[in-house]
Amino acid sequence: MIIILAILAATRASPVGLRSPHLVSLDQRQALGSSCDDPSGCRSLADIIRSCVLTILLCTWVSVHPNIPSPDERWPRVALRRAGLMLVALMMPEAVIGWALRQRQVAVQLAEKHKGEFSKLT
Repeated sequence: MIIILAILAATRASPVGLRSPHLVSLDQRQALGSSCDDPSGCRSLADIIRSCVLTILLCTWVSVHPNIPSPDERWPRVALRRAGLMLVALMMPEAVIGWALRQRQVAVQLAEKHKGEFSKLT
């Protein structure tokens, strides 16, 4: 958690209100009449790109929900599989939609095949 807050503070995109000492408020900038002529008071292009890339990666990481791993599967393999799914979601989001539709289709077929079997057990 500390690492994430440090990254957010470094990109000046913190949701908890961490502020960099070099930020200039909008009122001060308008009073000076400058459009960010002093580079120490404005976000650079690298800051903007870094915060955008970080946001995209974190949103994709959270949005991908892989299958439940087997009990024998170790955490590095699970993390690599999830990272691979994240890269697929970044490069080909339509593949993730197709994957979800295929899983739904198989679930419907299994539900029809085993319809009423659970009521017979009780």
